[in-house]
Amino acid sequence: MRQWSRAGSWGLALAAALAAAACGESPTDPTPPPAQLTLTCPTAQTAVSPAGQPVAVTWQGPVAQGGTPPINTTCSPASGAEFPVGTTYVGCAATSAAAGQSASCSFTVTVTRAPQLAVTKFMPFGDSITHGTKSDPAPFLAFPVPPPVYSYPSQLQPILSSRYLGQTITVVNEGWPGELIATGLARLPGALTTNAPEVVLLLEGANDLSASPSSATTQYIADRLRDMVRTCKARIAANRVLLANFPPQFVGTPPGRGSGWAFVPELNGRIASVASSEGATLVDLYTPMSADVKRYIGQDGLHPTEQGFTLMAQTFAAVIQQKFEIKATAR
Repeated sequence: MRQWSRAGSWGLALAAALAAAACGESPTDPTPPPAQLTLTCPTAQTAVSPAGQPVAVTWQGPVAQGGTPPINTTCSPASGAEFPVGTTYVGCAATSAAAGQSASCSFTVTVTRAPQLAVTKFMPFGDSITHGTKSDPAPFLAFPVPPPVYSYPSQLQPILSSRYLGQTITVVNEGWPGELIATGLARLPGALTTNAPEVVLLLEGANDLSASPSSATTQYIADRLRDMVRTCKARIAANRVLLANFPPQFVGTPPGRGSGWAFVPELNGRIASVASSEGATLVDLYTPMSADVKRYIGQDGLHPTEQGFTLMAQTFAAVIQQKFEIKATAR
């Protein structure tokens, strides 16, 4: 009876082995090793520090593949840590304690300081074109009506503030509608004292040219602008006077306001000479606004449209960036 039992057990074992062999298996095959553990880091990270202080930087965690779960991943410094200006290397590791596996990778976090301006207080000075008067057929509004939000000084401030993070940018609009240049020359010293600007943006004389369009008037305006630049130079450096030439004009509706259009190129040549001889910075408004005059100058042929004021703000901002920006750096 015992002999039959041993034979039966042996027969069952043999049958199981044959069945396994028929399925391509072997009772002696080793357990396959786990897949190799790999770790892929995030791409290089960048951030901007508004005032040069450390800033928090976050990223998606590294991706582990293969290995034997559970797998633990860590990075040093960790996501969300504060990073100083400069380039910091981040090392990441993945480990599987159950199988004694590990993998690593690294990437960089680069923090740059936001660009800064060497100057932050600006005073646009002039007549209605500085104030922000449009050419819409409406009653003429005299100062001190608040400058509209579309005036070039009103648009210049947010343009500068959005680029120069961490700095307080001040733009004081000293545009007086209807002002003649002699009145502006007399008003300028008080405005300089009251506002203490670091940079003056100067555009004046449109009313004089409209009232008496002639070569004599262009010379008169240029001489008064020279006096204005010298008045500013007594308070601030010459290269901090941004002297703008005139936007284009045309004969519009109602007639009269754009009547000096033919003398604008001549006047702009004189303005360029004033800027050169006095060390002021010339701001060219005429060229970009001439690309599409009817888009940038309104129906009266003199005052800019809202798009024109935007282009003026962008033009002044580009000159300010070129002259006064302290470039962003990585430590």
